[in-house]
Amino acid sequence: MKEIIDEFICTVTKENRIITVTYCHPTYSHSGTCTFESHNTMGISKPIRQKFIIMTECNMGDIIEYIYQTRGLTSDDFNEVNQLIREHSRGQAESLPE
Repeated sequence: MKEIIDEFICTVTKENRIITVTYCHPTYSHSGTCTFESHNTMGISKPIRQKFIIMTECNMGDIIEYIYQTRGLTSDDFNEVNQLIREHSRGQAESLPE
């Protein structure tokens, strides 16, 4: 199922702490976005800095509809597609240089 996500053009933008991953299909009007918020934390007992991101919004209805139209989805497939979208978009957001 991962190869179907690769059909979309993926762009990543960052504005302040907000990271937006946008998916657009090159020939159809299907598109979707996942939005993350970037945070930094520092340890209390050790000065270790950690960066993490939190997904704040995911509007991928058109993408799921496209997958349904081209592959056909059952209710069992929905969790797999949902997880695929979340993991792929997180990977794209984390690959953005600081």
